[in-house]
Amino acid sequence: MATKITMFTKNNCPNCMRAKMLFASCPVEVEITEINLETPEGKAHQEILGIQTAPTFEFENGNFIYGFDEGKLMNELGL
Repeated sequence: MATKITMFTKNNCPNCMRAKMLFASCPVEVEITEINLETPEGKAHQEILGIQTAPTFEFENGNFIYGFDEGKLMNELGL
C-alpha cells in the first residue's frame, strides 16, 4: 500500500525538484499529490494551513514536514 503525501511546491523551486527525485528513487511506494502554491488552489491551502515554505509535505497521518530535509522525509517513510 502506498504512502500518500501531499507536496506543496512552487515554480522553479530547486528543493521541490530534489524532493521529486528523492521520491522517484524511494524504495517504498509513495503516492504524491502536488499542489502548486502559486495557483489559486495552492494559495488557499497556504492560507488555511499556514504554509510559509516550499516544499511542504503533508502525510496521510496528519504530520507535516516544512522544507526539504531528506532525513526527516526518510524517517517519516520508515526508512
